[in-house]
Amino acid sequence: MVTPFRTWCIRILFLVIIVSLLTIPMVVVASQTPGDTKSYYSPIVRIEMEKGFILITTDSGILWVQVEDHVKPHLKTLSLGDMIDVMVEFRPDNLPPLLKTWKLARSQSPCKLFDGKTCQKQ
Repeated sequence: MVTPFRTWCIRILFLVIIVSLLTIPMVVVASQTPGDTKSYYSPIVRIEMEKGFILITTDSGILWVQVEDHVKPHLKTLSLGDMIDVMVEFRPDNLPPLLKTWKLARSQSPCKLFDGKTCQKQ
């Protein structure tokens, strides 16, 4: 027998599940083919210096961008909230996109332009 209280609980549970699913941050899945490049302009949300990742936001959600080992020391010059224009290359097997270049705006970093090898203050 279904009681009004039980019906109410089921409705609340259903509502909580729907709201939870809608508020979970979405992760961008690389739908581009390997080798494609794309540019994103975003604030820097998180920096994982040891692992070599930058977290940025896109129109579709969030995106972890991986950097090569020779770029990791340059991550120390970045700050959370810096506006960054990154060019990334998508890779196969659902690997995170790889950073190719960046340009910083609204930043005090000495590395405002990074061409993949060297930094420039500009």
